[in-house]
Amino acid sequence: MTNNSVDLSIVIPVYNAMPLLQRTLDSVFGQHTSYSFEVIMVDDGSSDNSVEYIKSRPEENIVLLQQENAGPATARNRGVNVARGRYCAYLDADDYWMDGFIEQTVSFLDTNKKCVAVSVGQRHLTVSGEGVKPSCINEYNHPFVLGDFWSFWAQYMHVCTGSAVIRTEVLRNTGGQRSDLRVTEDLEFWALIATYGKWGFIPEVLFVSDGTGLVTDRESWIRKMSVRWNYAPSVEDWQHRIVERLKEQSPELPQGFLSARGKVAETLIYCQMISERYSLSKTEVLEYGDSFNKGSMTTVMRLCRHSSVLWWMLCKMLKWREYHRYLKSATN
Repeated sequence: MTNNSVDLSIVIPVYNAMPLLQRTLDSVFGQHTSYSFEVIMVDDGSSDNSVEYIKSRPEENIVLLQQENAGPATARNRGVNVARGRYCAYLDADDYWMDGFIEQTVSFLDTNKKCVAVSVGQRHLTVSGEGVKPSCINEYNHPFVLGDFWSFWAQYMHVCTGSAVIRTEVLRNTGGQRSDLRVTEDLEFWALIATYGKWGFIPEVLFVSDGTGLVTDRESWIRKMSVRWNYAPSVEDWQHRIVERLKEQSPELPQGFLSARGKVAETLIYCQMISERYSLSKTEVLEYGDSFNKGSMTTVMRLCRHSSVLWWMLCKMLKWREYHRYLKSATN
């Protein structure tokens, strides 16, 4: 550790996030903590006055990097490359932390040397409603090390961007987030990190994900989501780094990973359907549909997968629903 190192590096990609930047940064600099930190802001080609606002902040421990628009994964990787922290955290520019996030996560990793990462409870605000994750959070009174990350993750999908702190050395060993993924890139990354060691969990809501703050109308909703729908890869493409690592450790893939992959497959296939990739999505649901969660939508998907006509009709119906989702939620 060099003399100018810090305890935590916080990497924040920024793309036209001016309406919520102050809330995000205030949530970081308002933390009561004994640990040192730096905030690495990576502007991803913003056309609003986000950069001017960042430069106007009085804090001296802000590092500003700028790049042409290349997506959040590229921005996060660039931030990690210059990070001086023993640990790293990602925070999106429209999300925020509750007080105690830095103190509790860094303290946990300092205490549990064998853990490569730790995550916290979360509150999620979306155009469809609000909820707390993971659903089991009230069952625990104290932070703990997960004995089986894969089974816990498969059941609760308890990690998201902004909720985790990771050892910087491990982040760099992974090669970083995949810049070719624009949906589920975070899920791929948490799973990859789990192949390097144990995860911890702090059962307290210390992170808030606000998926509504930069969505003001139907057009902004579609614009935000279209990139994710159109860039959803195949399941095989999504999993290849994880599977390669797991097979180096054991010839059999953990059952928990297979179950978690089923949940990820639901998301990827849904995006493929909305982006009208009918053949790929139908092929994928035939292969992975039996590992989906039980629910009305997944039941319909499994029923329609054997008929090209029914599958086409279902894709069209889901696309119509997504393109009108914001209008419905705005009237509720």
